[in-house]
Amino acid sequence: MRHETAPGHELLSDDRQAGWRGVLLRMGRTRAVLFITAASVVVSLAVTSLLALALDNTAHMMTDLLVATLVPLLVAPLVSSAAMGLLIEVETARRALHEVAIRDGLTNLYNRRFFAARLEAEVDRARRDGTPLSVILIDIDHFKRINDSLGHAAGDEVLQCVADVLIAGVRPYDLSARFGGEEFVALLPGATMDEGVHVAERIRRAIETLSIPVLRDGSSPQVTASMGIARLGAEPDTADELLRRADEAMYAAKAAGRNRCIRAPY
Repeated sequence: MRHETAPGHELLSDDRQAGWRGVLLRMGRTRAVLFITAASVVVSLAVTSLLALALDNTAHMMTDLLVATLVPLLVAPLVSSAAMGLLIEVETARRALHEVAIRDGLTNLYNRRFFAARLEAEVDRARRDGTPLSVILIDIDHFKRINDSLGHAAGDEVLQCVADVLIAGVRPYDLSARFGGEEFVALLPGATMDEGVHVAERIRRAIETLSIPVLRDGSSPQVTASMGIARLGAEPDTADELLRRADEAMYAAKAAGRNRCIRAPY
């Protein structure tokens, strides 16, 4: 199997809106409306005063300033509230689209493209900080048999259950993703090989004891997984090489009888 790290570093960028829109969104609707109203009053007063002085029309300045205060006080809250509502709707839609771009539709795990970009970033950080980095590649055993005997709906349910186990089994700062088909992957920043094996064993045992809801024939399929664990070596080791070794270790686990974890030599 060939693994390639696809381009996608833009997916790792801070998802918060930048510029003045971001400032307003971070304020929240109420504070943003108050801010816009106050700014409108200040600008209105400043413009009115400058025009009065420029035209030498100061006789009615107090009246003009009162009008310059009341008009934005009445108009600005209505306009800015409507504008903020629209801005929030647009931002909500933008964030939803971003999630669609980085998530697997079935399992809600991160997708392969996002994982590839994150892996490259973590490799760079591990090199820079001198910290360890490990990867676990996970393949569900005999998944085709489950699909063939119980149907694809059952297979989808198995994938979702395994994804839930993976989310619960990794550490809070790790990243889990669906790598494709019945393959999953976990990225463990700061984890040594021994720590990676410990996490993999915990996930393997949890998958082995999964209780799948009753499906077509009234029985629950026995679900197990084979796993390969690899750690980042010294330069010139790369993200692609790291995945290749994890892949080879995973296939070695299958060849050795499945339902086991094997560490990649390196």
